[in-house]
Amino acid sequence: MADAQLFATIDSTADPESLLSAPPLFIDLLPVAAFACDSAGRIRWANERATALWGRAPGEAEASAFLCAAAPIVSPTGLVARAENAAAFTLRTGEPAEGRIESFTRPDGERVTVSVRTNPIRGASGATIGVLACFHEAGDDFGAYGAAREAERRLDQIRQALPAGDDAGAPGAARESERRLHEILNALPAAIYTTDAEGRIDYYNEAAAEMSGRRPEIGRDSWCVTWKLYTADGEPLPHDQCPMAVALREDVAIRGVEAVAERPDGSRIPFMPYPTPLHDSEGRLVGAVNMLVDISQRKEAESRQRLLFSELNHRVSNNMQMLHALLTAGIRETDDPTARSALSDAAGRVAAMSAAQLVLYESDRLTRFDSGRFIRSVCATARQATGADIGIETDCEAGELGNDLAVPLALILNELLTNAAKHSADETGRADVRVSLGKEGDRHRLTVEDRGPGFDLRDVRRRSSGLGLVAGLARQIGGGFIVKRLERQGARCIVRFRDAA
Repeated sequence: MADAQLFATIDSTADPESLLSAPPLFIDLLPVAAFACDSAGRIRWANERATALWGRAPGEAEASAFLCAAAPIVSPTGLVARAENAAAFTLRTGEPAEGRIESFTRPDGERVTVSVRTNPIRGASGATIGVLACFHEAGDDFGAYGAAREAERRLDQIRQALPAGDDAGAPGAARESERRLHEILNALPAAIYTTDAEGRIDYYNEAAAEMSGRRPEIGRDSWCVTWKLYTADGEPLPHDQCPMAVALREDVAIRGVEAVAERPDGSRIPFMPYPTPLHDSEGRLVGAVNMLVDISQRKEAESRQRLLFSELNHRVSNNMQMLHALLTAGIRETDDPTARSALSDAAGRVAAMSAAQLVLYESDRLTRFDSGRFIRSVCATARQATGADIGIETDCEAGELGNDLAVPLALILNELLTNAAKHSADETGRADVRVSLGKEGDRHRLTVEDRGPGFDLRDVRRRSSGLGLVAGLARQIGGGFIVKRLERQGARCIVRFRDAA
């Protein structure tokens, strides 16, 4: 081994009881929150990631740190007593707990939801003398064990600490250190394996075997411990093209890739790999280490959230359509011109919001929408609502915007198109308008340009509640609204805004 301090720490954790006395340095190098508690449920140590997620460091074996350094603990079904959480379950039954979802409130008031996995620590007699627990934020977009760059930093530390060629020292000492290292890895509920430079698997821990549903053949299986592989889209992925194979072939760490593993029994697990090449003291590639992060819970949560979000959007859209129908009926039933005008404006605005809601409902993303599709949908609705002969040309850069912008932008665009239809028509009643949306530095720019006589915003705004609404909505989304007279003919209305999502 290259790091004498790491050897000493691993040596001190060779027997199970020593896992409770002090945290192995190796635990702090992994991008996973971890802690150990004794048979009484008192936390004996916790790594940096754990204290960061808890928002505090527990005192040495303090009673208030029983099983968790944060309180209260909440599960999806309600409040969880400390004596009923994942670590308590493992202490009581001696069985591992996997994928337990729990939430807690940090000292700063922030609520954190985590997925917890626990393994029992057994003494020489086989009795459970403690628990080793790992946990991660359940909503982490970069997989189960924290942000990708944090994983990359810590895995790079592990890469530098693993044995490589002559750096291991005496062969006997190297074998003993490697054995003890494997003991630590086997205690972790995180799937980890290593390969040689040709991609042949030379080690895997128990979590890797459990995740893949099989025991790979050391020295024969190559690149990945899984039986079959698929891309995130479900396409077959040959093992020699998997992220680990690419990492070895190109001698580069692979991050941010998702894949799906199929077990021999046919079940599938989505995961995120973190393959990292290993080098000897002269920089020669000697193998690679990989950690497989099970993201099935995150995928299930995303699927449930998407279903609920779609149902909500569907109901909101239906309600808006009903409201639009009521306003339209009101227009038909009144002879008062002022009332008809007010109801018509209201109906147009509701129609615009309904068009925006429909785009959100049909979006593949939970928090963002396709800006081009949005512009086209609102323009088509506004054209129909005005009942005028209006030609609309759209020019929108490909991109996405945050959902919070959908309704304000729909109302802004509807008002500007309605204003153009009323005031820029020629002698035949025809109005031609150009709508564009693009980036301008760190802001977005929505432009509605017509070929009418043009106008001064300060003069028109006094008698146009619609343009006043545009100015107010522009401020609401952190932007501004200006109008420019064109040199030849027409007006250019510009709304600049930021996407805070």
